[in-house]
Amino acid sequence: MTRGAMKSRKEAVMCLTCGCMQAHLQMGEHNIRFEDVKAAAEENGRSVAETIEIIDKTWAQDRADHPQEYAAQ
Repeated sequence: MTRGAMKSRKEAVMCLTCGCMQAHLQMGEHNIRFEDVKAAAEENGRSVAETIEIIDKTWAQDRADHPQEYAAQ
């Protein structure tokens, strides 16, 4: 992975759900923070990077299996 790709990858994963670009802020009850992903990674004996890759793969599979859930509203 090139340095530019790594930078864009980091930028893409840092703001996990709300778009604030602050991975550690608590932004309501249901937004996902970096600490949530880190805790899940530790529970599963994986790194944060591996966990994010798993999330990406699972999302892609779920989108293929349930496209209606991802349709524009």
